[in-house]
Amino acid sequence: MNSELLHGQTTEKVMLQEYTRQPEVEQVLADNPRKTVLLLLQGAVDKGNLAKLCQQSGSFVEQGFHLGRMTTIIDALRDRLYLSAETPIAFDLEALYQYADKCVQEAVYDRDTAHLDSAIEVMSELRDAWYDMLKISGEVDAAQ
Repeated sequence: MNSELLHGQTTEKVMLQEYTRQPEVEQVLADNPRKTVLLLLQGAVDKGNLAKLCQQSGSFVEQGFHLGRMTTIIDALRDRLYLSAETPIAFDLEALYQYADKCVQEAVYDRDTAHLDSAIEVMSELRDAWYDMLKISGEVDAAQ
């Protein structure tokens, strides 16, 4: 690697700063997993909308990237579910995530955005409901 100095720092050091962990942010997310779920839901919606824009503009490689990220986020949400007899809503969420994921997989082959629109709609509805729950419980401000 090139060791050019950039304001007294090597290029490698500057590049690695982009990947520096932020313990305080990580701790806030670890302390409040419900806010983490909200961020994941928002991320899935954002990636879906970006994939849709890429498809409409003919940027299919970029579309594939965003669809892949959306799938990864949906998988992360599914991994956080606790499926047991005491948590019946978790099974409903699993079914919704499975449906959204199937729509994302179908969107890879679509010439239109019908499947992607369905996935975005499901994730948007879940995000909005999750946000409302956090707002009612006082975990987020109405202004956020």
